[in-house]
Amino acid sequence: MRTSKLLLSILVISTSILFSTEISDKKYNKLIKEDPMNAIYPKSVIEAAVDYAKAADAMMKDGAIPEKYAELMALSVAAATKCQYCIPYHKLSAISAGATDEEIKTALSIAGNLMRMSTLLNGNEFDLEEFKEMLKELFPAQ
Repeated sequence: MRTSKLLLSILVISTSILFSTEISDKKYNKLIKEDPMNAIYPKSVIEAAVDYAKAADAMMKDGAIPEKYAELMALSVAAATKCQYCIPYHKLSAISAGATDEEIKTALSIAGNLMRMSTLLNGNEFDLEEFKEMLKELFPAQ
């Protein structure tokens, strides 16, 4: 259900971009007043972007993955992508959802290890097909 809402929001945004019409200054300013972050969107897509943000928030809070773990995942991605805006937001969100300091450190260590292995495998141009064959041996039932 939540996935379909998210997909619907993505469709709305995509359609809005293709067939965009600007909203009034009054409505645009109202949306920015409601949430200053809305100022990052152009008038042509702000309404769809606000709807998408609401759907994404709902997915984080009530989705198939419990909120604490969703926030730990988001924090890990934020750290891996070095998003200076996302890191403090998702760290505080994870704490608010009940994550402990140890869980945060563990999630970030997992992200760091994945980045490390990605750097090593890509930098050394390790053969992807050879890697997939190795995975078949590690996970034969899959």
